Amino acid sequence: MNGWMKLAAALFAAVSFAGCSLLKVAVATGDPLSKEQMNVRTMTRGFYYDMAGEVARAADSIVAASPDVNVRVAAVRWKIRATRAGVTAAMQGIPDVALADLWILCRRMNEGFAQAPDSLLFGLQSDIARDAALRLDRRAGRLARQVLPDDRYALMERFVTDYVRDNPASEGDETDNTTLAWLEYLRAAGVEQDYATGSIAEVLADVNDRLSGQTQQVTNSVSWSKDIFEMRLRQDSLRLQVGAQLDSLERSFNRIVVVAEHLPEISDKVLEELNRQATQLIWTMNASVDNAFADFDRQRGELQQYVTREREALVEQLRATGDELVRTTLDAVPGLVGKILLYVVLALAVLIGGPFALGFWLGGVRAKARIKNEKLKMKN
Repeated sequence: MNGWMKLAAALFAAVSFAGCSLLKVAVATGDPLSKEQMNVRTMTRGFYYDMAGEVARAADSIVAASPDVNVRVAAVRWKIRATRAGVTAAMQGIPDVALADLWILCRRMNEGFAQAPDSLLFGLQSDIARDAALRLDRRAGRLARQVLPDDRYALMERFVTDYVRDNPASEGDETDNTTLAWLEYLRAAGVEQDYATGSIAEVLADVNDRLSGQTQQVTNSVSWSKDIFEMRLRQDSLRLQVGAQLDSLERSFNRIVVVAEHLPEISDKVLEELNRQATQLIWTMNASVDNAFADFDRQRGELQQYVTREREALVEQLRATGDELVRTTLDAVPGLVGKILLYVVLALAVLIGGPFALGFWLGGVRAKARIKNEKLKMKN
């Protein structure tokens, strides 16, 4: 082993002094994504952020315009579900599948909102959501036409139409993982797709995009869930009940004053009625406050469970991506070792075989010269 190390050091020194680049070491980092696939991934994820922003704006417009608390809550829930499904679709590893899933999500929203009556959507403000879903569906189609070749775009357009028709969603804003369905569809069309995992830099950038998108979606979901809780809390009838009881007490007190001035014998009965209404008011306030705090505890528990599930999902995705990165690196090690050994053998052949061949040639030249000189002497 020491002999090999000395030989390698001598070889490196000889190459350095000679100024020749006989040995070039390169670390394999996996097959990078093609320019087309990288363009599809970048544009798809950019479209997701535009989609999330447009859905949020449409939902906020519905909340601002509708006096019905149930419609406002439904709009916020649509915003949460649509952005959650969108980030799940857009942040997938295979660019074509991510684009197809995001297109399917927009198509389902568009068709679902177009078919549903106003009473099942957002009341008088349902057209706001329908217009937004229609624009997103058209934008998804234009994006696919822009980033895909013509033949691949035609295949994806038929795939999205067939998949939405054969797999309808219940509310129009859910998405499925269509990886297997898309690959089988391509294979049935005679297209064999070979997807690269990407270089280490691309894998790390992909992980960063996924974590950033998921974190932003979780943060938005928590904030929007708080808005729903505040709407529900403002809907509580506590203030209305207390106000009605106070108005009733005021009217009863006024009647008591009038009656007491003219009929003192009725005062006791009126006071009993006043005591009964006051007791009922206190009970109503206690029950309403208890219900409000119980609902708050339930909402807090649901929110904590949701955050826990999202955190576990992010950790699992990060673990899977790390394992894939390690496997890619380990797969590249044998090729690197083989290249190094090849270069060492070539260098030894050049350093050892070159001087030997040169000496052999010079010996032949000297022998020929000596024979020639002897012949000249014999002639003389």
